[in-house]
Amino acid sequence: MVPVELLVELGLFAVAVVPLEPDCVDVQALMAVEAGVLADAVDRLSRWSGRSWILVASSVERLAETVGEETAERHLAVAEQAELPPRPRPSLRC
Repeated sequence: MVPVELLVELGLFAVAVVPLEPDCVDVQALMAVEAGVLADAVDRLSRWSGRSWILVASSVERLAETVGEETAERHLAVAEQAELPPRPRPSLRC
């Protein structure tokens, strides 16, 4: 691990003196990367034979939106499916 002092000396490290507001474009880019990584991971897991795992989605449409149409179709063709009743929302009362 490189010491922080060396990073500061080389100009590769800076400390913000005020909180930085996230840029909308940066947030959207990170969300797109996260969605792509999730879809890729689900796709890879679905291709492993002899493995058991659980995938939860609020609906078939959301599943397809999250992991892609092709991956969702592959899952739905072979998966055991269970439809769970909606859970009650937690109460804010003590």
